[in-house]
Amino acid sequence: MNFQYNCPECKDELLKVENKLYCNNCHNDYVQENNCVDFKNYDSRYNVKNEMIMKELLLDVEQNGYKEGIRKFLVANNKFKSYFSNLEYDKSIDVIFHGIGKNCLRCLNIKNEFGNKAEILSNIFKQVYTIEFDDYSIEFQKKRFDEGKCSNISIAKCDLLKLPFPDGYFDLILCNDILDNISNNAITSDKPDSQKQIITELKRVVNEKGCIIFGVDNDRGLKIKWKESGNNLRVNSSRKFSEYLMILQNSGMSVKSYWALPTYNTPYYSGEIFDKISLKAFFRNISIFISTLRGGKKGTKKMEMMLYLLKNMNYYLMKKGIQIFAPSFVFCCRKGDNSGSLENWIKKETGYKNILRMSRHEKILFMLLNVNGIIEKSVYIRRFGYEIPSDIKFFERNYPNIKEPEERMWIVNWLNGRPVNPNNKNEIFATLNWLIEFQKKNKLEKMNKDNIQAEIMFIKNGLEYFQYTNVNEYFDWLKEYVQYIENYQIRMTPVHGDFWFPNVLYDTKTKKINVIDWETFSEKGNPFEDFMWFLCNLMGMSSKDPVLKFKENLEGNSKMNKILDEIKNQINLHFGFKLNYTLLMRINLLKWMIIQEQIREKSLGRLEKIDECESIHLKILNVLSEHK
Repeated sequence: MNFQYNCPECKDELLKVENKLYCNNCHNDYVQENNCVDFKNYDSRYNVKNEMIMKELLLDVEQNGYKEGIRKFLVANNKFKSYFSNLEYDKSIDVIFHGIGKNCLRCLNIKNEFGNKAEILSNIFKQVYTIEFDDYSIEFQKKRFDEGKCSNISIAKCDLLKLPFPDGYFDLILCNDILDNISNNAITSDKPDSQKQIITELKRVVNEKGCIIFGVDNDRGLKIKWKESGNNLRVNSSRKFSEYLMILQNSGMSVKSYWALPTYNTPYYSGEIFDKISLKAFFRNISIFISTLRGGKKGTKKMEMMLYLLKNMNYYLMKKGIQIFAPSFVFCCRKGDNSGSLENWIKKETGYKNILRMSRHEKILFMLLNVNGIIEKSVYIRRFGYEIPSDIKFFERNYPNIKEPEERMWIVNWLNGRPVNPNNKNEIFATLNWLIEFQKKNKLEKMNKDNIQAEIMFIKNGLEYFQYTNVNEYFDWLKEYVQYIENYQIRMTPVHGDFWFPNVLYDTKTKKINVIDWETFSEKGNPFEDFMWFLCNLMGMSSKDPVLKFKENLEGNSKMNKILDEIKNQINLHFGFKLNYTLLMRINLLKWMIIQEQIREKSLGRLEKIDECESIHLKILNVLSEHK
């Protein structure tokens, strides 16, 4: 792939001569190797926050090879795990969907030491340029992009005051941390107005319809701890929201400002700061949104009281509060107006003027609000994809039309509710009854020997392929399972595939259940699967201490014993016989474990399999193995 670079001094286009780029005007040349260019105009005094970490990572990879090196590094540095696995779920670049336009040709990403952001962007833009300042980061990224066959990424080591790109070149520029880290990103000792100069230089290389996105942390804001926050690289900020806004507005660009929770690196929720309707809608629904992040679990009384106060604030206090207490801000800056953004296009196409944004697994969700701040519809767009559709098709989920559309973008009616609370008996049984009724309405043909054999071979082949140590015991379980299934006449049903609390919404007004996230839906499958996944999570698999909680529930030593017995009796009644729950949970956990391995391999196949000692599935399987 051809990447264009211009002279950082005179801005003439550089010519490729063997392994160098040459300027006919300045007579300077710059080494180009493995899609990486060193412009030599960069101050080597740059101090990288994670220099020692990057050095350790690079050393592990060089000594052990890429796969084994990453595995060894993550054993000692598990907090960086999200930068290397399941990139299709990585939310670290999701703020771009506030500023991205319909043209996704070129993107510039500034400073991303582990390379995960550039790799994600390479699935959205046809060409990605990334600027780095540290040799360890650059050398690691070369290996990462080579291993991942990311041929549409080019790395540049350069001074931000002298960008080696032509005018109006980029459709989008992502530069998180830059406003708070000016002294480390440019030669600034004799340039007190370096911040202004960097913004001016970024403005030069973005095109007329393009967007520059700045993410900044708010040190005065609430510190929200979140397991995927990805803020290990954060830089302390020194300015208020109003100061950031003034700096950017004084550059002559139009600016839209957003809050992001819990951080701009993991923006589960974000919205416009000066949009009265969307801000009020967020606070009105804040209990539901927080519950979603907590998997349906209610917060402490103190948290519930705080959320109640937030919901009932007036707009002036909301606006001031978000500017003071938001953990981070996002600023989308353009040379012209904001009419060319995807967000504005959605507003125009749907007729809705106010939007809240949410990050889901593989998708971005735009919640469309009416004039009263009520969420009426939602637009989904898949995170990965190079083209933005020309229209938004309406999708209504009614069986058998359940599988999500093949298009990258679609619109649906909003489903009311919050995730089911696993500690609320009424909500648990409402969920159970929904699944029972769904299976009753949609019974299919009986499972035959071929169906059973296909299921067994999927698990058996997966266990052998991923080289699990306890395969002999697992194979014995499979033999027992075949004999068990053949004793009963079991009808297959559609299978949700991820039937647990965050994907099951409870509407507190109507007392009805709404089920979401059908990405793993199968039109025909084993009817036990959704019940077992529901039970395993209810018994503690998704709790803070999953092994202890699951073991207590399995052995009958918990407060939930009576509820679990009632649930099992109701499931037995549905199938017409008493289920062997220990055996069925074992088999389905094996299946889910293999599916997760396949997802991990697909997203980053160059990594070794996860250590067995780290797998929650395996820990629960060990508990089930000991239980007779």
